[in-house]
Amino acid sequence: MNIWQNIPNIRDVKSENDGKSYTNTSLIRATNILICLSNGINTNTEIAKYCRYSTSTVHRLLNVMQNLNWVVQDVINHRYYLGPVANQLISNQGSAHRYLLVNALQEMGHLSNFSGETISLNILVQLRSVLLHFIPSEQELKIVEDDSGQVAPFAVGATAKVLLAQLDEKDLREALNRIDLKRLMGKRAVSRDLLATQLRDIKRKGYGISYGERIAGAMCISTPVQGYSHPVALSILGPENRLKPRAKAITEELLASARRISRSIVYNIKKD
Repeated sequence: MNIWQNIPNIRDVKSENDGKSYTNTSLIRATNILICLSNGINTNTEIAKYCRYSTSTVHRLLNVMQNLNWVVQDVINHRYYLGPVANQLISNQGSAHRYLLVNALQEMGHLSNFSGETISLNILVQLRSVLLHFIPSEQELKIVEDDSGQVAPFAVGATAKVLLAQLDEKDLREALNRIDLKRLMGKRAVSRDLLATQLRDIKRKGYGISYGERIAGAMCISTPVQGYSHPVALSILGPENRLKPRAKAITEELLASARRISRSIVYNIKKD
């Protein structure tokens, strides 16, 4: 799976009408800038470094994108963020992946009843962990996902790591090279080698568990759902003191549900 497949090479941009190649450098650069912003790389200097563009080029494009509402700039810290237009597109992910949701909703409901905790379904889109759907816990004290269309910073928490663990080695190396892990993870900085080891362990076991990586006192158990066009993570989130004593039973049930969703996806694709 090539996570960069939607980023065209400027030598390969062609018109559908005449088949001729055209150089559309500004559009390609703007696309790469949006990808940087979606991964927490959001200053002029940082973007220029990761994209290997001049700072003047990045500044010029950001100004144009800001005028089009693709990006916004914080007047206090001067960092750039995805704007209203980009966020509107992100918010439509649920419709774009309705097929996955249809196959997962019954199992998500089952897990909600079994565990009593919050259940989430996420996919990886251009290195963003996008929340498609979640069922909140009915407990008074609960962990609830942000439903704004995206979740935790890159590589933080079991859900994000399970998504990344589904990438092949080449895409994973490129992904890790594009991210400033120290800045994103703050005081809990993790080296790329250590993160790669954690991801290999998740791939070997078939699931990941995190404790307090995003929210103090919270615990997350996450596993991949196979057979879909994007990496998918099915997760259970709750307070550690409530979830940890039942971790073994809940993990087994989570894995079983993920397998059933995978079989449903594959079966329906073959049937169609």
